[in-house]
Amino acid sequence: MKNFNQTITEVQERTKLIGNLKGMTDEVMVWRQRVLRNEGLTKSGLFVLYYVSSKGPLKLTDCSLSLGVSKPTVTKIVDNLEKNGYVERKKEGGDRRSCFVHLTKRGKETMDSMNKQLEDVFQKATVDLKGDEVTKLNSSIDAIREGLRSISQLDLKGE
Repeated sequence: MKNFNQTITEVQERTKLIGNLKGMTDEVMVWRQRVLRNEGLTKSGLFVLYYVSSKGPLKLTDCSLSLGVSKPTVTKIVDNLEKNGYVERKKEGGDRRSCFVHLTKRGKETMDSMNKQLEDVFQKATVDLKGDEVTKLNSSIDAIREGLRSISQLDLKGE
């Protein structure tokens, strides 16, 4: 009977964990939406900024593939970001048609500011956690992130 009760408890705890992860994601999204409004950015624009910030200058085609949208759609997003001073297009290499999206100084400062603000939010949210709680939470989050990466890799391979 003990194993049966543990299984029910594990299922209940896992269900609670999933609910907590979804709730945490929602809270971060609400916070990020407020920041986006303050910056005059769209979610798609933020994704392009984030992607270029983390991967370096990218071709429009690469941005389009990463967003899962058509090249004309990503062109409109980049046009808007460029108009507002977040990115610039630069021709690189021998192909004159090939241009890369680069962050401008404003784009880099905006990403740095948003990342700092998010760190501050998480710092405030976790300030009351004790050392062993932080260690266990880090271990659990590492495992969840690894699981997410594995799932993403499977999705990319079409499995």
